[in-house]
Amino acid sequence: MRITVTGGTGFIGSWVVEQLLLDGHDLTLLARDPLAVAGQQNRPGIAFVRGAIDDRAAVREALRGSEAVVHIARAKAQAGSQALLADTLPTVQLFEDAVLAGAGRFIYTSSIAVFDDRADDQFTDESAQRPINVYGATKAAAEAYLVGMAGGSGVTLTAIRPGYTFGNPVVEGAVTQAMPELPRIARSAAAGSDIAVERNAGLQFIWAGDLARVYSAALASSLDRRYYTALSPEFYTWEQLAHWAIELTGSTSRVVVSDTGRAPRKPPWSAAAIERDFDLRFNAEGRLREHLAWLATL
Repeated sequence: MRITVTGGTGFIGSWVVEQLLLDGHDLTLLARDPLAVAGQQNRPGIAFVRGAIDDRAAVREALRGSEAVVHIARAKAQAGSQALLADTLPTVQLFEDAVLAGAGRFIYTSSIAVFDDRADDQFTDESAQRPINVYGATKAAAEAYLVGMAGGSGVTLTAIRPGYTFGNPVVEGAVTQAMPELPRIARSAAAGSDIAVERNAGLQFIWAGDLARVYSAALASSLDRRYYTALSPEFYTWEQLAHWAIELTGSTSRVVVSDTGRAPRKPPWSAAAIERDFDLRFNAEGRLREHLAWLATL
């Protein structure tokens, strides 16, 4: 299948690109800097179009001949009206251009940020959206537009909602995840420094390679206008991960736990839909340990 990928030089995108190549697809990557990832250069199955997601001419060039679109690119966090113009609007325009180009499949990268994770609930893919910040609102708005536009368009739509995604760079020159918690824990352990954490605070995670398999399964599916939370079902506390980092590095660090009254909680996000529809169920522990050990060497 010929697939147009946006955001293919980023962290999640580079992992998805590797999976789609493994699946035998031919890819056109829309990229601001086609030379950003050395390991993607001169690869059979990858072509580049230089441009940003809001460059309609570049988008239309990248879509020429495509049978599917995997939209991973997103604008950097901005204020409300700016985010609307920089992220939601280009997503809507990309879908419109995909329809005109004859692409029959559209995969949108949303986020678990469409839900309010402060609430002591478990969110399923049928739960009502309840974002608490501009990023979540931007993703929720794009989901709503795409679902509304997909009906009768002839395009099969899937929205994938990743949570905290981690992993090493997948090829030479690719980036790793940019969220601060795991690097802070690993590097503190490597330095022998105290690791400060809050009791019972933590997250669910997904390894980037497992997330890429969700995209692969969604592309192969004929299910339309579906949402999929992409996470491992287990909830890991920062305290637990800090002890792993100490064990992995042989560190003398202490875990300093502050108690703010946070109660233990069940995993807030259900990943039942990817298991039901794609027969995918992930456990992040082994990959988290590997990633912490790698981060500690940086």
